[in-house]
Amino acid sequence: MKTNFLSNVAIASLSFLCLVPLAHSQTSAQSDLDRDGIPNISDPDVDNDGIPNGSDRNIDGGMAKSGPLKGKFIGDRIANDNAAELDMDADGLLDNAASETDIDGDGLADNSKLELDIDGDGRANGLDGDLDGDGLVNNSDADMYGTGVINDYFQTAGADAAYAPDASVASTIAYVSGEVRRVLQIPATDKGLRVRVSASQFGSLIYGVWRYLSADNIQVYATWCYPSSDPSQLKVFVDWIYTGPYSGIVEDYTNPANYAISEENRLSAQYPGGGFTFIGWVPPEPTGFYFSAPNEQATGFAPPYEKLRAALSSYPDFSSSPQYLDFSGSLVSTPGFPGVQPIINLQRTIMQVSRAWYGQLEAQQLR
Repeated sequence: MKTNFLSNVAIASLSFLCLVPLAHSQTSAQSDLDRDGIPNISDPDVDNDGIPNGSDRNIDGGMAKSGPLKGKFIGDRIANDNAAELDMDADGLLDNAASETDIDGDGLADNSKLELDIDGDGRANGLDGDLDGDGLVNNSDADMYGTGVINDYFQTAGADAAYAPDASVASTIAYVSGEVRRVLQIPATDKGLRVRVSASQFGSLIYGVWRYLSADNIQVYATWCYPSSDPSQLKVFVDWIYTGPYSGIVEDYTNPANYAISEENRLSAQYPGGGFTFIGWVPPEPTGFYFSAPNEQATGFAPPYEKLRAALSSYPDFSSSPQYLDFSGSLVSTPGFPGVQPIINLQRTIMQVSRAWYGQLEAQQLR
């Protein structure tokens, strides 16, 4: 059964709930979380929950389905993309350590072209605002791949030569940039847009990523694609869906036949050091949003739930949940995609409320 964007994200948000973190200082390269005899560092399913590490949204925490701990919840309840998760595969190597070459423990090196989701957070690398899961947004992370090598994936705001495209993709970037600007309503003089070609051929598609960075460093990003036979069918923001078997076999995850594009268009937005806002649009409906506030486990402070609810309650179709600390609604009441500015405005409101709240709590703590 097909569910809509907000339903999917609401369900996924359950994985963000955190109770008691694992004491990372007690882990080692020979730790065996599920006690199946395979050290975490080489175990393809660290928590024995039946989900391979590369597909598990919480690699080192889940209900063991076999082995000596069968039927018990083991590990932590910290999702891979939570900033509080310091060693997502519990192999004793911190995720930001130079010696950690496989952050999500899926058997694929992080610098491998076959590694489509470096930090195992469920967002393909092209859509992930924090590729290595270290809590630093890519734009401010000098080593966003977690490889120890300084990157140039996202350039600083205003840099005209972002991605340094070679002649083979320059025309593609120029074409896609023009269409992204048109759909997102970004003026030609605005230097905040960056476009990259990720694959010149993936099955029948050409695809890549774009990112728009506002003057106050709020970023909006998505994956684009078009059939290689017909560039006029360009989709500016798409939601890739893996439809193949969850086998753990590399060839399955790199086979174009195992992917489909949803009817739903998806974008992501983030402010520096903040959480993600997911934007979904199914034509011809209004464009929706979903935001889940970081909980106290991740920040050390109670989240500004009531303040965020008050600040966002004027949005059409607004709803919120104090249990899950999440908020959803429509950017505007009219059908269609309203461009990038309403997304920036929403994210800016979330940023201002959150920063003011946490700044106030930190000031009180220092007294």
